[in-house]
Amino acid sequence: MSKVFAITFLAGLAGLAAWAITEPFAPADAWGAAWSQWELFFFLALGSFIGGTLGGYSGYLQGSRTHIVRGLLLGAVLGSIGCIVGTTIGGSIATALFGGGVFGTPYSEGGALPTRMLARTIIFVPMGGVLGLMYGIGARSWPRSLQGMIGGMIGGGIAGVMFDPTGTVVANVQLRAQGMQAGEVGTVSRAITNILIGAGIGLFAGIVEMVLKKAWIRLELGRNEGKEWIVDAPQTFIGRSENAHIPLFGDQNVMPMHACIVRERGNYRLVDGGAPMGIGVNGIRVPEAILSHGDTINVGSFSLRFLMKDQAVPIRQDLGHQAPPVAVGLPPAPAPPSAARALVAMDGPLAGQRFPVTASEVIAGRDGPGISVGFDSTASRRHAAFTSSGDGILVRDLGSTNGTIVNGIRVQEMALRPGDTVRIGITTLRVE
Repeated sequence: MSKVFAITFLAGLAGLAAWAITEPFAPADAWGAAWSQWELFFFLALGSFIGGTLGGYSGYLQGSRTHIVRGLLLGAVLGSIGCIVGTTIGGSIATALFGGGVFGTPYSEGGALPTRMLARTIIFVPMGGVLGLMYGIGARSWPRSLQGMIGGMIGGGIAGVMFDPTGTVVANVQLRAQGMQAGEVGTVSRAITNILIGAGIGLFAGIVEMVLKKAWIRLELGRNEGKEWIVDAPQTFIGRSENAHIPLFGDQNVMPMHACIVRERGNYRLVDGGAPMGIGVNGIRVPEAILSHGDTINVGSFSLRFLMKDQAVPIRQDLGHQAPPVAVGLPPAPAPPSAARALVAMDGPLAGQRFPVTASEVIAGRDGPGISVGFDSTASRRHAAFTSSGDGILVRDLGSTNGTIVNGIRVQEMALRPGDTVRIGITTLRVE
């Protein structure tokens, strides 16, 4: 709900900013040619501010400056044009249904309040829908744009319903306060209405997105932990590039376009983009895999959780921002005395190398005397220790920055069984 609140607040603020820019230029005569010119200026500003805000915030949620700038600029330009087009279409329909004097003329007071409310709603619905489209611009997401359009139409309709009653109440209060019976007192009501338009479009665009989203990714380990991305494009790219749908920064081992989630017939397939370090699912390196709710995706030093709506809660509990729990593994079956316990590197520069584990501690890390990963900036100097014991191999995290990951779960200390995988930085080790 925090995202919904944020976009509601920002879009409402954008509507207020558009009012602040245009109101000083509002002519006193509400019926002359100057008023028509000012209305054009007003709707251009309104569309630019709200459209730019929706597009920019959508880009911000993606997490890169490229998304933000693209969403902001495209949202502002297309929003201003769309606002004019939307109000023109709505105005034409309202005029055809209720006549040109529905809102009054120099010689009439206009239609009854319910009629004006309906006519205003007809104008604001297409305007809100066009502005709501901007919500997916920053993310380059047509489904999100469509959701934003639906939400924008709802928000615009509500603003249209409230426009004339709000203006009437505020105008009467102002006139009484000034001891007048008539006059131009639309300044405050226009400010309130602008806020309602922006906030209504933002609120319902956010709600519709939240209700209709089907799958998303949550970053659980790495820079910007807790950040989420909706997976709704036919191909959702993960990588270090500013243009990636899910940008991951801070790890040079992550390629610009490291992996891709392909959406096909209701399934989500993760595909390796040919990165030297590869990708993993639940701690196991794979070239590709069909994702299930709760799966952990390993990209470089990052752990991402794949989630789907209305699915069973994953067995691995969401770590969120809490301290990682200590995972306790079951001890392996006793190994024959002659069996040599070892760790085998599955990927990276160490791929294929075998590291025996004895009663003496084997230290893994950038300065690890046992398993040296000096090539990996995401590993700590002394990252983890492995010890052979009567029950098998015991792994112990040595206070590393990015944690020691066993079978996709961050652990402090754990007894390992044959077949278990341990990830240290970008290197995955399998227990033998």
